[in-house]
Amino acid sequence: MYNNLINNNYIKNKFIKLNIYNNQDFLNSKIELKLKNYDKYKCYIEIFQNVGGIETHQLIKQFTDFYLKWLSKQFLNVSLIYKEISEFGYKKTLLYLKDEFSFFLLKNESGVHRIIRKNPLLSSNKIQTSYLNIKIFPELLELNENLNKKDFLIETFKSSGSGGQHVNNTNSAIRITHIPTNIVVNCQFERSQNKNKINAFKILNYKILLKKKLELKNFLNNITLNKKYIKTYYYNNNLIIDHIYNEKYNLYEYFKLNIDFLKL
Repeated sequence: MYNNLINNNYIKNKFIKLNIYNNQDFLNSKIELKLKNYDKYKCYIEIFQNVGGIETHQLIKQFTDFYLKWLSKQFLNVSLIYKEISEFGYKKTLLYLKDEFSFFLLKNESGVHRIIRKNPLLSSNKIQTSYLNIKIFPELLELNENLNKKDFLIETFKSSGSGGQHVNNTNSAIRITHIPTNIVVNCQFERSQNKNKINAFKILNYKILLKKKLELKNFLNNITLNKKYIKTYYYNNNLIIDHIYNEKYNLYEYFKLNIDFLKL
């Protein structure tokens, strides 16, 4: 177990801080990791609006940038593979973590995040509440062998946003529509059209399997069962309340990447 867990740099560094250097140390420690189905997998982080107006687009960008920077600071392999841009930020983003046990680490972030603050897009001082959905789902290793090529509409288009001259001026972005279910997936952040296509099919395969695979659907539903909110962010009070672990964080330090909010 120990050798598998330390393939994840975050877990490895946690173990070092706890003086756990081998399997025997792990067995002798008081840490008991209750791993469940799918916990060993890599994962995706999807961020999108729950309730709120265009101010949520600015929040989605802020939270996306935060996860990218914080996870990178922990030496985890995270990348932004899709963003839907608006005038005020992002309408939706999708991040990918390619470290083993990423789903185990991030799954308790999955759910509704409540943000209470003054709307920066308005001149008034009115306090406003916005809600973001942050959805964590595992990258499934199994392939759906029953997918029929005739069921897909594959389109190419020019990528938007950062990525360099090559990305912006060639049709490297991919949009795939699964016609029977009307599931649409976009990928645009690789320079290679083929890599974007591979990533798009990975995500599409997951979404199709999720519709069909009751075990996985129930497992993901149980993660957020009886969880009204994951965290509440009180900007005026410089406070974050973590409702899962019943802990409080300094909001400024949190977004400055100085707080370790994940748990083993």
